[in-house]
Amino acid sequence: MKRFLTTSLLLFAAATVFAQSVAEAVAKVNAANAVTSTSTFDVRTVRNTSMLSQPLVSTGKVFVKAPSSLRYEGLTPARSLFVLDGDRVLTESKGVRKTTDLKEKSRYQALLRSISRSSTDGLVSEKDFNIEVLSGKELILVMKPLGRDLSRMFSEIRLRADSDSGVIREVLLRDIEGDTTSINISNVVICAPLSVELFNTK
Repeated sequence: MKRFLTTSLLLFAAATVFAQSVAEAVAKVNAANAVTSTSTFDVRTVRNTSMLSQPLVSTGKVFVKAPSSLRYEGLTPARSLFVLDGDRVLTESKGVRKTTDLKEKSRYQALLRSISRSSTDGLVSEKDFNIEVLSGKELILVMKPLGRDLSRMFSEIRLRADSDSGVIREVLLRDIEGDTTSINISNVVICAPLSVELFNTK
């Protein structure tokens, strides 16, 4: 009986420490990556899919303005544009522009909620993800979506962040088919002066 109680207490203590480490990691990542005004950064995306024999690599630049505006300029392998502003989305590829009402695309709704919440409640929430923390030279959050919108698209999302600052360096998305998209982030500028025209969806 005594051994059982001791073992139970040790397991409880270990679970408590693990829970605290998850909460601390989430708080660090949220604080370091909160967009309360504006930010810009470069991205390099590597898409691995069973449909392609070689990874698809692309580069671009992202502009974010709180609480609900985002612009992505694709640079290579071809020029493209994606602009999200409030309830409107503008896309441009191969010279073709298209404007979409946000209500028609659930994936855009999930993106909008993530951007809006990052400036107030934080980018990552234990209410939305089952989170495991891997720590060492880097801080890695392994996140399993709990909500309907994200779980329909992704089976797992991994955030790789600097262990000291909590700044995200890479996002790894694994979709429900098993394909992966790695997004490497660099040249982050916080509070960058951005023109409102960058987020024009007309």
